[in-house]
Parts: sequence; structure tokens; C-alpha cells
Amino acid sequence: MRVLYLVLIYLLCGEVVAEDFEPDIQSFSARHTFPNRWLRGPHHTVDTDVINQNFMNHYRIGSRFGVFRAIGNDQLFVRIREIEAFAQLEDMSKGRVFVNSASDTVTTTVERVSEAVEDPERAADDMGSGFSRLVKRLGRMSKNAYRKGKSLLTGDKTQDERSAELANTGSDMAKGFLGVNRAYRTLARDLRVDPYTRNNSLREEIEGMANYAAAGSFGVKTIVPVLPMLYGAGYLISVSNLVWNTHPIDLQLRNEQALRDMGMSNKLIRGLFENDRHTLTTQTRIVNSLERLEGARGRKVLLRHGAQAKSVSDALYYTRMLELLAMYHQQRGVIDKIVATKRVPFVLTMRKRAVVMFPVDYFRWTKTARDLVHFLHKEISRYPAVHLELWVNGQVSPRARVELGNRGWALFDRAGERI
Repeated sequence: MRVLYLVLIYLLCGEVVAEDFEPDIQSFSARHTFPNRWLRGPHHTVDTDVINQNFMNHYRIGSRFGVFRAIGNDQLFVRIREIEAFAQLEDMSKGRVFVNSASDTVTTTVERVSEAVEDPERAADDMGSGFSRLVKRLGRMSKNAYRKGKSLLTGDKTQDERSAELANTGSDMAKGFLGVNRAYRTLARDLRVDPYTRNNSLREEIEGMANYAAAGSFGVKTIVPVLPMLYGAGYLISVSNLVWNTHPIDLQLRNEQALRDMGMSNKLIRGLFENDRHTLTTQTRIVNSLERLEGARGRKVLLRHGAQAKSVSDALYYTRMLELLAMYHQQRGVIDKIVATKRVPFVLTMRKRAVVMFPVDYFRWTKTARDLVHFLHKEISRYPAVHLELWVNGQVSPRARVELGNRGWALFDRAGERI
């Protein structure tokens, strides 16, 4: 009788009551994922023991410049590039041959700014459109400084912490006028690193060198390790060029205007730019992805998810998700509609496919995975006669393949490569 009862439960619910799952945390050797030439280089060594938690790989990278941690394959490659940048900066500092015109360059810059204050009309004639950009930057710098100062005064930071951050705000504004921001971005471009990286040690090193570079120029002979490209190379280059070559205030203005052109509300736009889990780089990546999703209904759903990121990892996760969806839209199948849910969004294509993007490193059949798949299945069932597609940016366990297949999902791993 009990056997019959369990059979009835199985038929009604579609699953056995006591289902077993793969572990939430799993360790493995990095050699199973990457060849040795990526794990060990002239300046870095990746620990072979890797922990996968919440479907993301956690790495420890050793170097003579310090020990760095990375969550996710993408961030691992970013950290390796940054370690190479440390080595390049070290070589530059050992053989510094700096130009002697630093003081002249700074003096000239200060004189031009003073001139603009004393005689703005003549300065405008001299500077042309550049002066109008300067005025916009001044306004945005003041607004940004005001917002930052207001948040510091109303926050729970100590007086010392508030003073330090306010000082940094003023310092950043001054450096913008003295040309260091431009030199900093140029140096970051030559080193092939993100100028807005959260690697504070690297930022300080680049900033120190940029103080000299602002007064002149000197070449950087960068040797970047050959690392895998997880997304379209052309897309990454276009976004990187924007970040490297555009003044941060101009870039923020450009991003805001692009979102307005898409019909985004001021509240949503502010939500993205006032969320300090994002850097200007991730903001730019999100805006560019939304632009590339032109024609898809409901782009505000994706912007809202990105703006609500509760951690840096969340911000990177949604940034990657948007990039993969944009690539899918342009290369695989036109997206008709983006659908919001309480957990993760999914998209409906013109070819009657419901597509879910999981930009994770290793998808296993854990209880969390089962619950999420069941939740999505229920949400998507509101749209009849659609085929289910699940895209994972990394790898998928054999168990997860079986379980997803049994539930009617077409599964695609290595999403960035396949798309």
C-alpha cells in the first residue's frame, strides 16, 4: 500500500519526495578546466585547488605583487592581466626616463583654467566645443561631489572615514583638470586593464605613474598573456575603447543620454548610476548591451535588475547576463520580449523560444538549482507552445544535464563560445 502511495505521489508531483542533490560546495582541480599555460605564468600561479560555491569558481592567485582572489572565470582572467600590468609598471619604474616638462605642462593647464574663469568668452573662442564639454563636466563633477558629500553626511561612517572620502572626491576633480585622468586612462589602455578596476593596489600604481605621464609621454611595451575570450572580441574592444578614451564625466553623460533615448525613466537611470556596486565600466557595458538589444520589448526589466545589484558579484553577474543576451539577440535569434520574474528574468524570441541565461562557471543539480528551474518552469508555462532553452556560460554537471533534459530543457553550455 505504501509503495502504491509513493507511486501516486510521483505521478502527481513529477518527482520523488526524497530527492538527492549534488553538494552546494564542491572542490576540484583547476587543471580540469584550464590548461597549465593559463594557470602558471612568468608572474603568477593559480592555486590548483578550486572551490565552486553558488555555481561560481573561487580562485586564489599568487604573485610577488601579492595574493589576489577572484570569483568566477571572467575575474580570474582580469586578475591575471592586472598582475601582468604590475610587472610592466615595475619595469617602467626601474628604467624611468621622464620628460622634464612636467611643471611647464601643469602650469599651462592651470593658466588655461584660470583664463576661463577670468575671461570666459575669450576662452570659449580659444577652446571651441571643448569648453562646452568642460562646463558640462564642471556641473556634473559638482553634482557628483554634492551627492557623495550628502551621502557621507547621512551615512554611518566615522568622521575620519568621511573626511578621507571627501578629500578623495576633491582630489579626483583636481586631477581631472590637470590631465592625470586622461594620462591614467591612456596608461590603463596601454596596459590593457580596466581604468576603474576595484584592484586598489593597481589603481595606486597606475595613478603614480600617470602623474609623470600627464607631463609628457612614454611608451609601454605590454606583453599580455594569451587568455580565452569568453565573449565577442569585437564587442569587448568597442566598450573598452569607450572606457579608455572618454573622459569619465563625458562617458557618464553619454550613458545617461543613451538610456533616455531608450525611454528609460530618470528613476531607473539614477538607480544604476547611484549604485556603488557598479563601476563606470560595468555601467557602460550594461548600456551598450541594452543598445544592442534594440527592438526587444521590456529592456527596462534588465536595467532594473542591474540597478538593484546588492553586491559587486551581483553587478558582474547581471552585466554578463546582459552581454550574453545581447549577443544572442544579434547572432542567434531575435528577442521579442524580456519578462520580469521575482528571481531572474527570461526572454521570449520570435521563434517561440523561452531563453534563460545563467552566466555561471559550473552548474550542478543542487536544491537551489532544482528550485530555480521549477520556479522558471512555472513562470514560463504562462506562455504556451514555447521551447525551453537554458544557457550556461561555463560547464554543466552530468547529473544536471539529465535532470534538465527530463524536464524538457534544451541545454547549452559554454554560452559565449556557442553564441
